[in-house]
Amino acid sequence: MADDARNYSDPERALAVGRRRRRTMLAAPALAVAVAVVAVGTWVTLRPSIPTGTPGNQATEVTTAASSPVPTLSPPPTAPALPPGAVGRASFAYAGCRSGCPGLAVVGDRQFIIPGQERNPGSSAMLLSLSPDGRWLGYPAGDGYVVRDLTGTRTMAFPPSETGWRTAAWVWSADSNRLLVGDFREGNDNTYTLVDVLTGSRTPAVMPAARTPLALTNEGKIVSRARDQQSEPVRVLMLTVSAIGDATGRSVTIDASAILAENESLFPGSVFVDPDAGGYLLGVGTADGISTGVLRVAADGRVVERVVDVPRDNREFWNVLGVGGDRLLLSRQTNGTGRRATTVVAVTGKALRDLVALPHESIVAVPGASAR
Repeated sequence: MADDARNYSDPERALAVGRRRRRTMLAAPALAVAVAVVAVGTWVTLRPSIPTGTPGNQATEVTTAASSPVPTLSPPPTAPALPPGAVGRASFAYAGCRSGCPGLAVVGDRQFIIPGQERNPGSSAMLLSLSPDGRWLGYPAGDGYVVRDLTGTRTMAFPPSETGWRTAAWVWSADSNRLLVGDFREGNDNTYTLVDVLTGSRTPAVMPAARTPLALTNEGKIVSRARDQQSEPVRVLMLTVSAIGDATGRSVTIDASAILAENESLFPGSVFVDPDAGGYLLGVGTADGISTGVLRVAADGRVVERVVDVPRDNREFWNVLGVGGDRLLLSRQTNGTGRRATTVVAVTGKALRDLVALPHESIVAVPGASAR
């Protein structure tokens, strides 16, 4: 988990990675058992039941649109290295597996190998990041980090502040003008820098001790929460976040107890700035890390609605990838016999639309977010 977790101080991310790896190891024998059990008329699942939401507070039932075949994308046998000049805006970046696969930037119908992926490519792919407009690509370079303009020649390097530390992109503003970069190592002593990518200026970020950054507003305010101290996952019904622009910050408490189903929990690590309403989008799911939907939260912390409930299928695992442009983007990992894939899914209104199918267990960085 330590190799795959972008931030050692973010236990939700590390635990989620671990659960996905365990599901992968169990998938093949589980499917074989399922086939045998179905033969005698009984269905066995290896996942806990998923709550359906509190009556009256559920999102409209959603179905995946099936208007046209979903394009399937796989790493090519050979791909060119990402050249230093302009190539165009990327639609996303990904690695085709969780260990040993290089990161690839997808630009139109072309794929380019991202520099530096020869060094432990599986875990390095977890550090890939794209700006919301697809113009800026971030990737690790040794223990440092590089952010480069895919539409020009500008490149910004961020070396670690101390030996033994690593540097990575944390969060982007929705207008793609600002980026929060952080130094991290095992422990709770991360440091952060606010970057204006248009001018290249760098400012030490004001981040109170024992807080974790979640999102970044267009004005450069860092949305953060208190860092968890629990060693085990717990059910979260209320979450206090702060939007910090200077030495002070405004805190709001999100109370979702009236809208969450029994055993359903907020996901503190899945908080995104809502580009349409000025508030937040917040992932929810079971206390053991299975995504069940997304809430829309006003800037004052009031829960407005359930934006979407993901379909209930014991052969699928859903994850909130981020907000790309004005669309909420999810991923769906399918473990069913004959169809194992990771599909990027867009949320439009209450409808889900498959965008592209990638190899199973792919690590995906959509515009506006780091790889998940």
